[in-house]
Amino acid sequence: MNTHDTNTNTNTKTKTNTNTNKVAMMPNPIRIAVIDNHPMFREGVVRTLKRVDGFEIVGEGATATDAFKVAQQCAPDIILLGLCIPGGGIEAAAGIARDWPNVRTAILTVSEYEPDVISALQAGARGYLLKCSGGPEVVKAVHAIVRGNFYFAPNLAARLLSGKSRRTESVANDNL
Repeated sequence: MNTHDTNTNTNTKTKTNTNTNKVAMMPNPIRIAVIDNHPMFREGVVRTLKRVDGFEIVGEGATATDAFKVAQQCAPDIILLGLCIPGGGIEAAAGIARDWPNVRTAILTVSEYEPDVISALQAGARGYLLKCSGGPEVVKAVHAIVRGNFYFAPNLAARLLSGKSRRTESVANDNL
């Protein structure tokens, strides 16, 4: 687990303007942790998110145990969890939702398997992103989830909804 030093004692972060030596007040950044057992993928996500104004990476890790430690020690606004991390991403999402309800979670995965999506939702995850997502989509998802919304990969959401409507129609027709 890797935690990043941050200042969590104030509601604003100060930034000194070197041209005028005046201090401007900036809103607190969105505090993010990334937990994935594939170091190259995790490092790429972290590098991408560090470039976004208003985002702060406060922790990283590779296991569900790391996710719990980061949730407790760093109090991120959101933790992006790999589905297949040791200890389980869904299990980590459930534990975080139970023990740290102010910390939101989103699953990062290659799995488009509907039962995985449903399990993630039932565990308390607020988002489900495919690892083929680009940086702008991950940024959009983080913003949406931190605002209290759910976020699902657009193609996956559309496919799941159209599949659900077909199943509903099938059940309705079977009852005729």
